[in-house]
Amino acid sequence: MATRSKSRKTSRAAAGSTSAALLAALHQIYLAGLGAANRARSGAPELFEELVAEGARVQADSGAAAARAFQAIVSDAQSKVSARVGQVRTQAADALEGLEKMFQTRVHRALTQLGVPSAEQLSALSKRVDALNTNIERLARRPQAARAARRKPARSPMSAR
Repeated sequence: MATRSKSRKTSRAAAGSTSAALLAALHQIYLAGLGAANRARSGAPELFEELVAEGARVQADSGAAAARAFQAIVSDAQSKVSARVGQVRTQAADALEGLEKMFQTRVHRALTQLGVPSAEQLSALSKRVDALNTNIERLARRPQAARAARRKPARSPMSAR
């Protein structure tokens, strides 16, 4: 833990000294530009105009280069973000599918423990009920024929006299 805080402090100190050196260099460039502008203005107005034109051209060139570099960075960042978003979407879909399977398994297990029949069991029971109904209807027709036969009076020995 102590080594991490020391390395952070040294990296902050190095960053601070680097930025201080950069600021000092920029300040010197600014002062050199002021000095050159002052000499050009007092010595030769044509030279001053040439320096201003050269500065404008350099700024335009560097601005275009900076815009191209910025566009390349933005494009690269967009492609990396899009790729990562695609990966995250795939992972989320896989996780959701796994969660759904787990949920279905647990619900099935709970319903089985409660004694709730499955769809296959209900289908098999329905087929058995249909078969039983068919057999009952068939058997119901047989007694009617047997009853009709019983209703016919049989010849009795007394009726023959």
